Amino acid sequence: MDTHPAVLIELGTERGIPEQDRPTSVRARRVAVRWPVLCLTALLVLLSVTAAQPLARDLRRTGELPIAARASFFLAGDLLLVADPTSTPMTLSGYDLPGGRRLWQVPAATAASFAADLVGDLVLVAEVDSLGRRISTTARSARTGQVRWQRPGLLLVGADSATGVAISEVRSASGAGRRIEGTIEAVDLATGRIRWTVPVPSTAVGELVPGGPDRLLVVHDSGAVNLHDLRTGAVVGEGRLPPADYAPDNPVIVGDRLILRHPTSGGESAISGYDLSDLGLRWSRPVQRVSGGLRECAGLVCLEDWRQVVALDPVTGAPLWTGGTHRGWGRLPWGIGTGARVLLRPSPDRPLVAVEEGAALRILGALPERVSDCRAGDVDLVCRTDSTRLGLWRMSVPDR
Repeated sequence: MDTHPAVLIELGTERGIPEQDRPTSVRARRVAVRWPVLCLTALLVLLSVTAAQPLARDLRRTGELPIAARASFFLAGDLLLVADPTSTPMTLSGYDLPGGRRLWQVPAATAASFAADLVGDLVLVAEVDSLGRRISTTARSARTGQVRWQRPGLLLVGADSATGVAISEVRSASGAGRRIEGTIEAVDLATGRIRWTVPVPSTAVGELVPGGPDRLLVVHDSGAVNLHDLRTGAVVGEGRLPPADYAPDNPVIVGDRLILRHPTSGGESAISGYDLSDLGLRWSRPVQRVSGGLRECAGLVCLEDWRQVVALDPVTGAPLWTGGTHRGWGRLPWGIGTGARVLLRPSPDRPLVAVEEGAALRILGALPERVSDCRAGDVDLVCRTDSTRLGLWRMSVPDR
């Protein structure tokens, strides 16, 4: 009987060998490794491309308009104002937002710069000197630009009030808004007439209390503090505060609390909260002497320096959260009706726009390359896209 050698035939997995017993080839192992890497790379590319594009929901391009290379621009509510010093005489033009249609153009006085607030159907245009002081205010019709009235000095206005507060700032090279002097005058915004006056014996700090009813807080350099009814001038609250560096950011008003940063008898610094109804002390907590400025942030008290931001409960003074400062981001000015803090991160490629939400930032979107000189209004953003053109955007920002 003949014997034949055994023959082994490789049939592979398709012929019945279990899948889990299949040996992995070098090629298969390379594919298995590369596939997740390729997927991750594609995902990162997609995310970077998406981040480079403006988010249509949060930052939407609405138009553009020509502007003289030397012109300045500023916002008041949904009104864009452009001051052109190249024309003779100098002109001031008003454009509606978000579209950018020109509403009017009128002659204007020459100033180092301008600022404006929109209150009802009035736009209050302030002439600003080289030290940053508002030296006069002109009330114009927001529809036609025609002058209703004009007066010297700084005018404090609230978002919904029919009365403004005219004050004179102390002449100082240290900066604008450190102190006020002379006589405080309440002005009827409809007519420009004076309703009542309060003398300031030396210097003081004045601030409108947000929300109703309309109140004016006056802190004298003696430490005496008075709360005035904005319509009548009557004193509806009075008290005394400790010595402090009184300035536009100190004290601040958050809700029904007056928040003051001040030194203590032991040489340290403290932040204290006072009830606006009776100006009585409700809480006090020590802080580092090098602590930075105070500000209202989404209904909380924010203490900010170059390292961090600490948010306090205005009612109790309890710390609620601590976050790092947003380095590389610059704050943009905004209108009187906006509660969100709008920030810009400059970049030669795609500058980013964001708003603060607690300790975090919410990115609204990216701007085109080479934009500069941005201004934020209530919900509008205007930037130079080149030396002779302005780009217009509409932002989605939270209310106060």
